[in-house]
Amino acid sequence: MIKNAILMSMLFLMLGFSGCLGDDTAEPIMNEQTIMTLTENYTQSYQFNNLAPMGMGFDNNTSWNNTNMSVHVNITMNSGFHEPVLWDQGFVNVSVVDENSTVLWTNQSNGGQHYFNLTISDNYTHTGNLTFRVLAEGSDNATDEQVADWFVVRYDVYCEWRVA
Repeated sequence: MIKNAILMSMLFLMLGFSGCLGDDTAEPIMNEQTIMTLTENYTQSYQFNNLAPMGMGFDNNTSWNNTNMSVHVNITMNSGFHEPVLWDQGFVNVSVVDENSTVLWTNQSNGGQHYFNLTISDNYTHTGNLTFRVLAEGSDNATDEQVADWFVVRYDVYCEWRVA
């Protein structure tokens, strides 16, 4: 009987101390997510060598196989257009299309350098394709010594997405 009482009291002591010796500040296990990135660069350019006005166009369709992305686009546009005597001054038209909606549309004929910074999505919700489009018209005026009409458009695309 005394043996049972000692055994029971030791059992109660062990139950009383259980859990008291552990560290109760253990950090919960978090599901780590890796952020993947992708940078792509596209350049579209042309110099018009013709005497009469001429049109030129470029289309660049991008397709990424990732869903829920953040997409940022930086556009640098350089151009030079002279003012001919016989017809209208040339131009360059730059547009960015996300699926079927136009995100950016600009038409420049004054030359120089122009910058555009676009955030298509910054909260990991973009799932579509992008189209970068350039349409331009220009010429090389034979009546002056200026350089023929020209343009250079550079797209820097930065994407990131989460991988569980």
